[in-house]
Amino acid sequence: MKYNMENIPYELIARYLAGECNDNEKQQVLEWKLQNPEMMDEFTKMWAEIPSNEFTPDQELALQKVKYRISTQKEKKAKRLPLFVGGIAAAVAIVFILINVIIKETQDNTLQSNDTSWLTLSTDTDEIEEYLLPDGSKVWLNQSSSIQYPQVFEGNTREIHLEGEAFFEIAPNADKPFIIHANNTQTRVVGTSFGVKARKDNGEVIVTVSTGIINFSAEGETDHIQLVKGEQGICNPKERILEKNTSPDPNLLAWKTKILIFEQSSLTQVSKLLEEVYHTPVTVDSSVADLRITSTFDQMSLSEILQIIELTLNIHAEETPDGIMLK
Repeated sequence: MKYNMENIPYELIARYLAGECNDNEKQQVLEWKLQNPEMMDEFTKMWAEIPSNEFTPDQELALQKVKYRISTQKEKKAKRLPLFVGGIAAAVAIVFILINVIIKETQDNTLQSNDTSWLTLSTDTDEIEEYLLPDGSKVWLNQSSSIQYPQVFEGNTREIHLEGEAFFEIAPNADKPFIIHANNTQTRVVGTSFGVKARKDNGEVIVTVSTGIINFSAEGETDHIQLVKGEQGICNPKERILEKNTSPDPNLLAWKTKILIFEQSSLTQVSKLLEEVYHTPVTVDSSVADLRITSTFDQMSLSEILQIIELTLNIHAEETPDGIMLK
């Protein structure tokens, strides 16, 4: 393709100077350069004068510099006025393009830098893992959960992102609060222990406090509820409505504490909790589904709990290829 002063490939030249052209595009630019060597030299100088690191675009200043330089050259070479009238327009256009290219490169580099500074921890469907964060805080991830956190907590806060369910023991630091972002909610603490359940298929975020005090809010909202030991906060992420429960389900953190409390609970309810805590399918025969039990199991194995249930309710726990059958 033949180029002339009315058909200058501004964007292609900008990409060439930025080193983003493929072989075919490079050849096109070189052909244009042979036809317009002085104009190409001018564009190359513009590119060289724009700093590549920590660039803060000042379009007005850039345009003034280009116009000044071209007008100076125009005074020296008055006979070339027709060329540089078009050249001013070309220079103005190319500066805008070059600025946009640099801005894009800067943004891409920033994103890449941010990506590399964040770490992700996750668990499979059948595991619970304990992790130590950079500030000394501990986190237990329930099954099918993940957190994202920076390699170093910089600034005035310690912020992470949670998807799923986790229990936290936060290292105290009054000058640097710990903030958990989970499913359009925010949990803010200084030093305490609590659980957060934020599974997307659950429809709500639940925060349960074991020790200390936390502030719980919808993401981006100033209104919050304060929760203390034994209290629970609930938020619907769509409606962004906060609720406080002073008598929460005692088994919400059983997956971590391994303390199971049943008060006149049906065998169906018991089997569901056993599945959640021990990651083993437990089914109940309809003939015994309505039997009820009152008991507390403190950090016992699944087999020990099943033995007690068998003796208490006079039923049988049978191992099957699919899990456990209570009948």
